[in-house]
Amino acid sequence: MKKATPLPVTFDQFSKNPVAAVAFCMLLAVSYLYWDIKTSYEAQIKDARIEIAALNKKMDRMNYALKRSDSALAAAITELRLINAVKKL
Repeated sequence: MKKATPLPVTFDQFSKNPVAAVAFCMLLAVSYLYWDIKTSYEAQIKDARIEIAALNKKMDRMNYALKRSDSALAAAITELRLINAVKKL
């Protein structure tokens, strides 16, 4: 009858070849850490894409407002120049 063991390496295997058993356990640990960081990066990338889309919308609105203010400023400057020219006459 075999017992269920939480470790992937039995004590007999560990006692016969401890270096190989520790290397196997470290391989499992490194594999888990690689998987964990990969899923973490995917979540960060998804969040960053959402934030970039929101910032692009905000930038478009700001560019539109800047163009409107530039047009209004140009019209005001032209009107002031005309008023000054009329005063000089």
